Amino acid sequence: MSLKVIGVGGPRTGTASLKMALEQLGFGKCYHMEWVFNHTEDVAYWKELYETGTTDFERLFDGFQSTVDFPGYLNYQAFLKQYPEAKFILSERDPEAWYESALNTVFSVTPQTFGQKLGMMKKMLFSKKFRDMSKAFLLVEKYLWKGLYEGRFKDKAFALNRYQGTNQDIIKTIPASQLLRFNPADGWEPLCEFLGVAVPNEPFPYKNKRKDFKEQLNKMLNTGEALVLK
Repeated sequence: MSLKVIGVGGPRTGTASLKMALEQLGFGKCYHMEWVFNHTEDVAYWKELYETGTTDFERLFDGFQSTVDFPGYLNYQAFLKQYPEAKFILSERDPEAWYESALNTVFSVTPQTFGQKLGMMKKMLFSKKFRDMSKAFLLVEKYLWKGLYEGRFKDKAFALNRYQGTNQDIIKTIPASQLLRFNPADGWEPLCEFLGVAVPNEPFPYKNKRKDFKEQLNKMLNTGEALVLK
């Protein structure tokens, strides 16, 4: 199954809302980082894609018609080559608001300090769930925090510059006819017009607000339970 819609916006830019919206619009299951935490066997495919520029796309996206968020969004060049007819959506957010949200959610729960990593290692000794979960965290650490952000995400000026620079690279790379710059606050209309589908009667799904997301992440870290977007 080929991907029809590819989200190229980073975490905390409304990707959970976009995921739910695409599923409501009839594009089937949408791939999101949530899936990786709950199906860590996929980590090997993502590592191969980051390191070589290709992987077994058919196996990785079996049953999916769209993808959003990390780990997919940074592979836009490989996706454009693999799915030249796909439509791309760059979810955007005010940079200052994005940074504050990302710093206090996805960055803060990824084990950063020696103490945090030691705590995770202790849990891994006694739990297969945590051993599996660590594979997903290592993927985030290697290719997002140490890769894209070079281990300098706490340097706000650097992080904002890299965030905006990445978006500009995406805009320059994806043909304008295939790219929608989308703020989830704009709701259904621009998204549906771009995708050529009717506007639903239901409200646009604003999901994964900071409080809900942080609670889910902390629950996952404390119990090893599956991550579920709200």
